[in-house]
Amino acid sequence: MTIAQGVATILALAVVLAWVRLLLWQRRAPVSSRAERWRLVALLALQPVAGMLLYCTVFPPAGAGKTTGALVIATAGAPRFVATDPDERLIALPEASARAGGVVGAEQFPDLGTALRRYPAVGALRIVGSGLEPRDRQETGGRAVSFEPTRKPRGLIALQPPGPIAAGARFAVTARAGGLAGGSAELLDPASRVIDTQPIGPTGTIALSGTARAAGTALFTVILRDGSRALVEQASVPVWVPAPASPPTRVLILAGAPGPEVKYLRRWATDAGLAPQVRVGVGGGVSLADTPPVLTTATLAKVDAAILDDRTWDGIGAAGRQAVAAAVRGGMGLVVRITGPVAPDWQVLGLTAAGTADVAPVTLRADAPSDEALAARRGPGTRDAPAAVAGARDTVPVLTRQAVTIAGGIPILRDIRGTVVAASRSRGRGKVALISLQDSFALVTSGHGDAHAELWSQLVSEVARRQTSPLAQIDSPAFAGQRTRICGAGSTTVIDSNGGAHRVLMDPATGAAGCAGYWPVVSGWAHLPGPPAQSFYVYPAAALPNIRALDRSEGTQILVGNGNGERTGKIDDSRGPSGPWFIGWVMVCCLLWWLERLRRGRTATDVFAKKSSV
Repeated sequence: MTIAQGVATILALAVVLAWVRLLLWQRRAPVSSRAERWRLVALLALQPVAGMLLYCTVFPPAGAGKTTGALVIATAGAPRFVATDPDERLIALPEASARAGGVVGAEQFPDLGTALRRYPAVGALRIVGSGLEPRDRQETGGRAVSFEPTRKPRGLIALQPPGPIAAGARFAVTARAGGLAGGSAELLDPASRVIDTQPIGPTGTIALSGTARAAGTALFTVILRDGSRALVEQASVPVWVPAPASPPTRVLILAGAPGPEVKYLRRWATDAGLAPQVRVGVGGGVSLADTPPVLTTATLAKVDAAILDDRTWDGIGAAGRQAVAAAVRGGMGLVVRITGPVAPDWQVLGLTAAGTADVAPVTLRADAPSDEALAARRGPGTRDAPAAVAGARDTVPVLTRQAVTIAGGIPILRDIRGTVVAASRSRGRGKVALISLQDSFALVTSGHGDAHAELWSQLVSEVARRQTSPLAQIDSPAFAGQRTRICGAGSTTVIDSNGGAHRVLMDPATGAAGCAGYWPVVSGWAHLPGPPAQSFYVYPAAALPNIRALDRSEGTQILVGNGNGERTGKIDDSRGPSGPWFIGWVMVCCLLWWLERLRRGRTATDVFAKKSSV
């Protein structure tokens, strides 16, 4: 029910109650003359008239006012000279006035709502430029709207920064460029070294990748160049690496036989700050283990991810497999390595693998487009793994995999030919994955330990139990001075880059989603105290101009209605003045008061007797 409907309902009830009161009054003192009957009829008839006049005072009927002319609205990107018709009035919003010289002959207004209150009689709006800001898209007042957009922007028109990533893991940056087919895109690290590059195709889609080595916040940079290698645009790409979880992720590694693959898996888990627990079978029922684990539901509930080979999976028996399945349904991640031929009906918790006893070569995708980019990704190295002993880009070895086809899951890892090497699927609250790669350790022994660490970090991160609370959903990109929506935050306060604390404004209409509005004051890294603590980047107000222009254009096209710049339908007249209705209501109320006083103070016989004597 709208406000107008609610007021109409209340007034209707008031009229009914007034009628009941008058009729009860008439029963207590029955009318005895013809004049009193007419007075009662007048009182009954004037009650709905008073209610209707009061309603029209609060909500003047549409069509009472006359609309004339149109309002031409210059927005960001509007030309300096805008042609107008004699019945049109030209105004400029702040985004159009910010350019040098502004819009010639335009009247300045802080927002569209102020302009419409100044000129309420206009019947149509004509928008010129890149479109309306979000604050102005609800202020059309039912008027017809047309839109004359500027030319499509040339440069970066879409950017999707990566979400939270683990230290040492690869992240992806997706973007889209307009008008730059044949150009190129580059990704630079915080030290301004190129770590990835890609040509821009006809669709303008860009996919770049990089590596963040340490926890904290960092700003990478995307650079767009045209076909002549001239710089067109550059934009910051915020990357946030949360601090390692405490306690660390607990990983259980089980193998049916010793070998270099298990050795380097354990080394990777230790270097990554995980808590590995290893058991390796050596034959005859004997195994080597840190602490021999018992595969029960209770013990596996304390494990975040388990890495098994196919021999171990087949050898733990039905009871062990049931315990592992229950742990996966409870949230544990499971990775099973295929190291040899499998039975025709072999499967692991819904993931199937079928193939031959042969092995096939695997060539992984290059980590970087050049040796310089690869060196920038690796960084200075460590004492245990100095950069001097790292392998060159063209020395990545050809690995081997079991020639099986993994079905029933989502691909995680593919080789350079697109063959699925690893895939995963959900199982209750956890995930299970199969990987057919047999000798990933060769990456370490050939000087490409960073590729080995990235491979297993990606695989285990995909399936491991989630230890932290879910992060808040924040609109990206966020800009200084523009509303940003934050949903599911554990805190109602945001700390800006200057250390100032700002409370967010909760939206009760979002219910359980718990969304709030935040208006950043300054640019830079902002922080949600949590739990869990979270960081996000606020761009300066003038950053990413093409992305903001495209957002304004698309939002205004939706407002217009049909995408070709015209809104069809009848132009709604503005509401008329409420003064005449208020005067009429006052007059009717005075008449009702006089009739009520006349009935209370005198009887009909007294009144007519006085008039006869006169």
